[in-house]
Amino acid sequence: MKDIRGKRLLLLGSSVWKDLIKSFADYYGVRLFFAGLYPAPLDDIVEAYYRIDTTDPAVMIPFVQEHKFDGIYMGGSEFIVSHACSWINRLGLPCYCSKEQWELLQDKSRFKDLCIAHGLPVVSKYALDPADVAGSVPETAYPVITKPTDGSGSNGFSVCRNAEELKKGYQLAAACSPTESVICEKFVNNHGLVVFFSFSNGQMHFVLSEDKVPVKYEKQGSYVAGLFTCPSRSEKRFLELYEGKLRALFAEIGIREGTIWIEIFQDGDQFYFNEVGYRYGGSFSFYSVDYLSGINQFFADLYFATTGDSLLHGFKSLIPDTVPRGKHYCIYPVHCNPGKVCREEGLEAIREKYGRNLVVVPYQKAVGDVIADTGSFGQVFCLFHFVYEGKEEMREILRFIQATYQVLDACGNNLVSNKLRVQEL
Repeated sequence: MKDIRGKRLLLLGSSVWKDLIKSFADYYGVRLFFAGLYPAPLDDIVEAYYRIDTTDPAVMIPFVQEHKFDGIYMGGSEFIVSHACSWINRLGLPCYCSKEQWELLQDKSRFKDLCIAHGLPVVSKYALDPADVAGSVPETAYPVITKPTDGSGSNGFSVCRNAEELKKGYQLAAACSPTESVICEKFVNNHGLVVFFSFSNGQMHFVLSEDKVPVKYEKQGSYVAGLFTCPSRSEKRFLELYEGKLRALFAEIGIREGTIWIEIFQDGDQFYFNEVGYRYGGSFSFYSVDYLSGINQFFADLYFATTGDSLLHGFKSLIPDTVPRGKHYCIYPVHCNPGKVCREEGLEAIREKYGRNLVVVPYQKAVGDVIADTGSFGQVFCLFHFVYEGKEEMREILRFIQATYQVLDACGNNLVSNKLRVQEL
């Protein structure tokens, strides 16, 4: 590992990972700077910030050259990454992806075609004619789902059980898509498996598997992640069937660096490849990767962005020394009803009772934020990451969190919506 003290790293976009970025910079002596059009949490941790349009190469290329930054970290915003990767590559600075790779994996329809070409099973899809959406799907195909081709976090997702619901689902998905592009598929059991890979110098490394338990937003009809448990019970079988094919797929499109996760629906013994993310997921699973695989993806990616050198091992762990090793790992997202967050209560009681189990409680929202009624992962306020010995201990911790933790509005109403039914796990 190089001595990177004094290196100048430019940060792009707002980031919920502010504290981790600062921890990296403090530990390794990296100097931080931030560029973006609007004030953001990153303003608080940098030497200087610049109010400029980071999506405009005509602005950013001369700006970066003038300030002589050693590297650029794009963060997790899909919008920022989709624009910045192009001009970062033009500058010859370290960048984990190309514009072509990003767009190929971002587009759910193109990814499914890629899966089919490599013998990976996918759910049946239906081509929708915008002029006759209802007539595009045979009556025998229902229920189907509609979602944006280029969306994430279950935004714009609908389950459609008839032609009228299909028309409404199409309109919602199109409104949530930057390109007004919609994908329609057969609805299957959406209990899922999520697998994670780290890429270094062109080599694919399997690092984590999760079982994903969905919960439902009744108003929107959407299914969103309600719980993740690691490792997945299906890990061994899945890797035996598909790891080799995935290596061939990613080698074909030239993936060399970065983090990739894939969501797969599991219906009985059948797997269906659903979507891929060439970025971190919203569940902060780089903590569980670190716990179970010993790879600090977050620091590895920051180091690559700073130096262009690809390393997976040797970084400071994200896991507190107080957390015992050798256990299972659970991520519990706290879903909330719409409203403005005034304060939270109960966290200290949870820490007091289960401090040795608790790894971290990362936040998606902050006090003062308004939680919108989207029926998506955007209604998650925070996530409890904890380790457990067996399923009964997991249920015990989840019950205590549900009974204790509150997110309150100005009137004292608890916004938390305990959608996960612990007794049914």
